[in-house]
Amino acid sequence: MKLIVTESLLSDLDEFGISKNNYTKISSSDLIDYRTPLFETENLKFVYDEFFQLTDEIKLNLNKYENFIFQIKQSNLNKYKDLSQEIEVLYSNIKMKILNPWDLTNTIYNSKKNYELKELQFFTSDENVFKTFLSYLTKELVRIKLLYQFDTQYVSKILNEKIDFKYKDATKKMTRINENQIDKSINLISKIENNLISNSFESTVAKRFLVAIKKNLET
Repeated sequence: MKLIVTESLLSDLDEFGISKNNYTKISSSDLIDYRTPLFETENLKFVYDEFFQLTDEIKLNLNKYENFIFQIKQSNLNKYKDLSQEIEVLYSNIKMKILNPWDLTNTIYNSKKNYELKELQFFTSDENVFKTFLSYLTKELVRIKLLYQFDTQYVSKILNEKIDFKYKDATKKMTRINENQIDKSINLISKIENNLISNSFESTVAKRFLVAIKKNLET
């Protein structure tokens, strides 16, 4: 087993000189049902879409993941100290560009654009980052909804905001989306926030939310 220590999920192994011909990309969702092929190849299995969680089940079946490459954060490296003889640790020097919430919303509203892998990884691999995005999107939708009924001066006062590019942007979006779309989106946000309260954060759930919110808002 190999562990890549990285603060941002990697989508390939070019940094480590590992050719794409020498590994297969596997989603974390496929791990549970993974079965070692009868005729195993030398190809590595690279889990690219989620940080690795060391469970008791995996500890018991460590040999099953001998040819796997997982990704972990530096802060979690000490959890693997007892397995030091079983794993190889690699350190990534690549730092992903910090993305802002509006980088993601630009994709959400545009039916001609699809999410980039780096966007999905950045906003769904960390609970705090995802919550920050939810807060940003909620305020953006509330701002647009209020502008349907009130003038800019009044809305900016209610939201305690300066009248700047946000309001110019909101005015443009008013011509592209309707109140029904906004209400439905706010309802989706409410559901995912309740889910975060009731359950532990899951990257797959966050990704499903992003698919649903884009389907509702894209024009």
